Amino acid sequence: MKALLTALSILFSISCFSQTVAELELDLRRSQSGERFGNKKEQAFKLLQLDKFNEKAINYLVRAYSQNKQKDSIQWLYDKLIKENPNRPEPYIIRAGSENSLSEGVTAEQQISYLKKALEIDRTHAEAKYMLGKSYYDLFVKEYRADKNSSKLTSYANQALEQFDAVCKQKESYKETLKYPSLQLAHYLADANKIKLYEQYNVQTTQIPISAFMSIPADWQTNYAVNVMDYVSRTDSNFSGVQFAVFFMNWYSKHLTALEEPALNDSSTTKVYRFTWLRSFDHPVAIRLENKKDRITLYWKVCDGTGGYEPGKLVTDKKKDLSIKEWALFQQKIDSIQFWNAPTIDNSRFGTDGARWILEGKESGKYHMVDRWTGQGLKLVCLDLLKMTDLEENVGRIY
Repeated sequence: MKALLTALSILFSISCFSQTVAELELDLRRSQSGERFGNKKEQAFKLLQLDKFNEKAINYLVRAYSQNKQKDSIQWLYDKLIKENPNRPEPYIIRAGSENSLSEGVTAEQQISYLKKALEIDRTHAEAKYMLGKSYYDLFVKEYRADKNSSKLTSYANQALEQFDAVCKQKESYKETLKYPSLQLAHYLADANKIKLYEQYNVQTTQIPISAFMSIPADWQTNYAVNVMDYVSRTDSNFSGVQFAVFFMNWYSKHLTALEEPALNDSSTTKVYRFTWLRSFDHPVAIRLENKKDRITLYWKVCDGTGGYEPGKLVTDKKKDLSIKEWALFQQKIDSIQFWNAPTIDNSRFGTDGARWILEGKESGKYHMVDRWTGQGLKLVCLDLLKMTDLEENVGRIY
């Protein structure tokens, strides 16, 4: 009997560790009705054994300890990471950049201290430089709001730009996000050369430009009380600074990449409308209508994953020709919803699960995107595109 129990224990252990990182991450995200948050700490530690710096596992554990008022356990977790990896910058970076850092009371000064330790270990670490620059930038905005004449402002601005410039020289892709705070700081320092340099930062790393999601005040370049990285509007529910934009940009682009869809804001003369449908628990769909010198083509694609998680692989890739009359009728429907004047984001209507209905348009050198949860204001137009395909009966739930 003892031998049998031992064998079963070994088999259970093997089966647990046979789970992949992705499966364990998904397990942490899932919750059943009535399930108490924090009862999956064992899975989180298994995840750390497979991926010792896994941020999802660390964030889960920190949140669980925090909710149970076990602050000593939070410090123990970070100390454990540092002790077990003395020559790695990641534990310090994670400590400074954890999504729970603010709720734990970690100050900007403490974040800077952690990041400097990370850079002492690896002076070339781009993420540490980015985060260090952002910490100085956050201090700049906070100090400006408190005292516009503070002697610290110039120092914070210079130190932030020093890190931002270094990371942009190291990795071109950072110019996409750092253009905004860099321009703002250069205006504060009245540095005309830097302003000219940053205005030339026109990098796009995904199918969707970051500018499509940005919704910050018109005077952001010289309004130094606006934190363009973490901007949240205090007067309405539309908020989209850099970090908000990057989250959605990366999510949507991951699915568009799997759907083998192109970027639309290119320089070609082709007129295009594209509906991307990301339902939390159903297959991702993209339907693209193109007018290339009055030759009208409709493309539709489906992946076998889910819109709220991983896209999976491409399983449907079809197209057909349409008439110029059909294009004109669809154009009328676009005009009827005032697509080109509609705000990109409307977060007064937003939920955790459901579906994102994303409609993009490109014509006459302009690009615009409208993104709505559950399709508010877009549903009829997007469903018209769906009806033009052969997907309507097999696409699954409409929500």
